[in-house]
Amino acid sequence: MRNSNLRLLTTLSIIFVMVGILIFNSTDIILSINGSNNNIYTKHTTEVNSSKKAKKKANLDGYLFLGDSYTVLLQETIEKKNPSAIVLGQIGVQPGYWNENFHVLPDDDKINGVVLLIGVNGVTYNDNLPNKKELIDDLVKKYPKKTIYIEKVFPVGKNFTSADPDDFNNAIKAHNKEIESYCRKYSNVIFIDATKNLITEDGYLKYTKDGLHIRSDKQETFYKNILDAVNNN
Repeated sequence: MRNSNLRLLTTLSIIFVMVGILIFNSTDIILSINGSNNNIYTKHTTEVNSSKKAKKKANLDGYLFLGDSYTVLLQETIEKKNPSAIVLGQIGVQPGYWNENFHVLPDDDKINGVVLLIGVNGVTYNDNLPNKKELIDDLVKKYPKKTIYIEKVFPVGKNFTSADPDDFNNAIKAHNKEIESYCRKYSNVIFIDATKNLITEDGYLKYTKDGLHIRSDKQETFYKNILDAVNNN
């Protein structure tokens, strides 16, 4: 009887030891798997974050800047920061001007992207929006693999004298809303807002002498807004 009990105790002890070993090993396996997953997740997150950071642009060198007097006034700042940028601007023009002179635009392999700002001139005319949409269409056809940034048209200042500032700004708001919606038609066209710190709280151009254009001492701010908008989209 004593021998039987001894054998039973020995057998139970062996079983408990084996179960303990199995539990210990299972825990190691679980910890190892979780640890591995954490490492993979961390690595993946780091790679994604690094990828996003890599997309940030220090400048807009090689970009085509297309537009009206806003682009003309910004030209010196653009070229100072981007020696290889191509700046095409004409004072007082409407979108239809660039439709008619589209042939002067550089070839696709000569640029890295496009920044367009046009539309304030003739914003109340019936052909303004159709001509701008046509211009966007043509830019997409000419530069199918490049990102085309369409800038929000700036409002006028309270001292604007060519028309009632409120009526004119209402037309600009309607223009911007329509163009922002139209840009969604294309995967490589992005509507951007570069008006930060240049507009009053009640929606007027803030730093202006003539009510229409940004003052020369704020052109650096304007350019930085464009760069930030490109990087954030």
